[in-house]
Amino acid sequence: MTTDLTASIKAAEQMRCRAMLANDTAALEALLDPRLHFSHATGAVDNRKSYMAKIAAGRIQYTAIQWDEEQVLALADNAALLTGRMTSDVIVEGATKRLHNRVIMAWSHNDGAWQLAAFQSTPMAV
Repeated sequence: MTTDLTASIKAAEQMRCRAMLANDTAALEALLDPRLHFSHATGAVDNRKSYMAKIAAGRIQYTAIQWDEEQVLALADNAALLTGRMTSDVIVEGATKRLHNRVIMAWSHNDGAWQLAAFQSTPMAV
């Protein structure tokens, strides 16, 4: 795996986090693969359309995101995994929560840009 791949995936994730924190739906949508499979720590699952609808409606609002233990694993020239620990402060349906999760993300390279294709989070005991 090259340093360039690691830097590219981490940069794409940083852009996704900035878009979520700013509630910038246009920027966020551009970073999401049309095939997105988003599995929340609650067990709920969204596709790109349903996830974007929740963000646009303000049903999910991110106020802080912190990554630890990030690792990038190349799967192919156009696919990679990003894993690590993510701590997020989020308002879900009006309730403020702090989430401590292990996360695995699949990124795909489409039309010259990295896009999030799958997200899975698992709650951690604190």
